[in-house]
Amino acid sequence: MDDVGENIVKHLIREAISKNGKVRLANGRVVEKGSKKHLLELDRLINELDWFRRNIIGNNKEYRKERYTISRAVDSLRNMRRKAKRHGIKNQLLGERDL
Repeated sequence: MDDVGENIVKHLIREAISKNGKVRLANGRVVEKGSKKHLLELDRLINELDWFRRNIIGNNKEYRKERYTISRAVDSLRNMRRKAKRHGIKNQLLGERDL
């Protein structure tokens, strides 16, 4: 099978397997769950929240509950990123060494 035919078959298999595997990014674009752009968006969110937690709240004891809540949100986003990366590898949107 030539490369074009193989790519078409991969695309059709990906569409058949995915169950609404679309994600809307912050800029409004819709991309596949587990794609590089999706993972980059999750990385951006994680970095922004982590920066906010460290630099704005810092070690201020008055905001310890808020700091904990932000830390839990970052943990959840990291978990979502791991799941999205596995989904992307499984559906051949990513190579195992990507990101």
